[in-house]
Formats: sequence, structure tokens, C-alpha cells
Amino acid sequence: MGDFRNIVVEEVEVDEPKDDEVQIHVMTCTICHSDIYALTGEHGEYEGPGMAGHEIAGVVTKCGSKVTYVKPGDRVLVTEVRQGCGQCIPCMKGHPWGCTAHPSPSVLFRIPGCHTRLNGERCIQTCSGTSGFAEYCNAHESMLCKLDDDIPFEVGSALACGFMSGFGAVLNRCQVKPGESFAVIGCGGVGLSAIMGAKHAGACPIIGIDTMPGKLEAAKKFGATHVLNPKECNVVEEVWKITGYGADHTLVATAGKGLKRLMLDCTADWGKMVVVGHGHRRDEVCHELNYFDFLKGKRLTGCVMGGVTLRRDIPKYMEMYRHGQIDIDSLLTNRFDLDHIKEALEDSCNGTTLKNVVYIGCPIPKDLASRP
Repeated sequence: MGDFRNIVVEEVEVDEPKDDEVQIHVMTCTICHSDIYALTGEHGEYEGPGMAGHEIAGVVTKCGSKVTYVKPGDRVLVTEVRQGCGQCIPCMKGHPWGCTAHPSPSVLFRIPGCHTRLNGERCIQTCSGTSGFAEYCNAHESMLCKLDDDIPFEVGSALACGFMSGFGAVLNRCQVKPGESFAVIGCGGVGLSAIMGAKHAGACPIIGIDTMPGKLEAAKKFGATHVLNPKECNVVEEVWKITGYGADHTLVATAGKGLKRLMLDCTADWGKMVVVGHGHRRDEVCHELNYFDFLKGKRLTGCVMGGVTLRRDIPKYMEMYRHGQIDIDSLLTNRFDLDHIKEALEDSCNGTTLKNVVYIGCPIPKDLASRP
């Protein structure tokens, strides 16, 4: 995965923000594997120049005429999930992702954005809502959450997608209860965040599954009681040995052939499997499911962006970080400036990196620098 030979860093023009948008001076943007999937066309092909980067933290520089939530100078993080209006039926039912006033962008990963190359070509936003691998970007007001002054920008970036997608999925979709068993396949940024969520919820045992020994070691650090490598054992048999009956909750945090069938077989007859990781739509057709898989009450569902309510949940996560209840810092592996975005993306594909940070509008702090 990851042929980044065509990536260039160049000057572009940025549109003025629309009435309901703000312009943001991007400080940091962490790399999510969705960026890699999008840039390489695995989330859907696109024509023309593409831009990515959606785990954004920065400072508001301009506001459209209808913006009321923030003002220039405010520190913010930017997410793909929208803050709902709170008044439409989906919002009142607890489904802000389906808000009719602020609908979330279509998951096409190829929407014309606010950046134009100097030759006149309009850049494609491969992550739908905005593109953060740039000094400045525009975003709809509903995509913003204020970032507290004492929370580092890089932590805000990590909170903006990967962390909430894993941690939030466990709390909001799995709804793990103390003493219930939990297993996750894919121990990258999302999977490790899910393990943190399972530990916070009181799950036991917590099983991390991955083919990379380094990520299995990380899983134990973040709270896994057991780790399994599919290259070394029969995962389904081992999960059943550990739990006695299959896991109460399973989560798929990565894409790959046969992984969903594998985790469904790891799930107890009454359990729930939640899918977060995915590849191209054409590769996600499930031919192997059978009605009898669900006859006894087993459930299969998905979760986008952790099922969070943006401005309710992110402030909670900031408070938990502040008091050491969640460990975001250990998720962040290496730091790069924008001129080295190609190297940052390549490093993210090496199988051992958890999450890389791209510093854009501010220098990499000397005490955090991992690259000369």
C-alpha cells in the first residue's frame, strides 16, 4: 500500500470562506489510514489533483457572515462528523450524523474543494469535508469543536478522527458493560483507541488481534489482556478458549479480505460485531453471511466516527486526557513538517507506526522532534 511518488508540495489559491464556513490556519494534521486509502484510490477513483488530511487542528482566521460558534483567533479541531442542529427529528433521536439542517458530506471521498492550483485546476478533497495537508483550509462551521488552550494541537488532531472512531465506537455503539468481553482486529490508531475505550468501560477480557508484533505489544500497553497473531494461531479457536463462548463484543478496525467473517465467528451467539474499518465499496460486499448466523440474536452493525455527538463528546475526551484517563501521546509516533509529507505517508505504511503528525503552521517542538 502507498505509492506516493506523484505527491508534490506547491502553492495553491484558497477560496474565501462561504457564509457558513470558516478559514483555518492549520497547525497540525495527523495522518489517518483513510487519507492513504483515499489518495491511492482505494476509497474510490477520482480524476485530477487530489488533496487529503482530515485530522485537523488549527486557528480560525476568517469567518463567514452566518458563523456564530467561533471567531478569528479561536483554537479548533475539525472533524468529518457534523454537530447537529439539535432540533430536527434525527438530532432529537440522538442521531446527529443524520441531521437535516447540517447533513454530513457524502462519503464519496472525491468532492471539489476550496483549493485551486496556479494552473487553474480545482483540487479534489479526497476526504469529503475539507483538506488539511495545507497551510489554510475552509470548513463548514458544524465541523468544528473548540480546542481548549491547554490541549496541544497534535492531540486535538488525533481526537478529530482516529481516537473518536475507536473509543467512541466502543462506548456509543458497542455499549460495553463492565465484565463483558471485547475483541478488536487491527491494532493501529483506531484499534488501540478502541482498546482504551474497552478498558475504560470495564471490559474483561480485552483481546487485541493483529499480524504485527509491535502493534500487539502496543495493544498490551493500552489495556489488552490478551493478544493474538493470525499468522501464529487459529484466532477463532483462541477467542473461544479465552472467553468460553465467543466475545460479547467484537470490532473490525481495519480493512482486509475475510476479516469480517473471521470476527463474526469470534462473536458470541448473543454478541454484537461493529464494523469501522473498510476499503473500496466494491470490496465490501458480504457474500458469506447466512441468516443462521443471526438466528440466536447475534448482531452486526457499523459505526462512523465513533457515533459521537461532536461538541458533547470531544470536551469529555479533552477532560479525560487532561486527567490522564486516556493516553493520546503514546499514539503519536513520528513528526514531520509539510515539506516531508511524502515521507510521513510512507512511514505510516510501514506496519509499525501508530499515528504520524504533520506540523504545518507551527514548528515541531524540539522535545518532540523525531526527525532531524
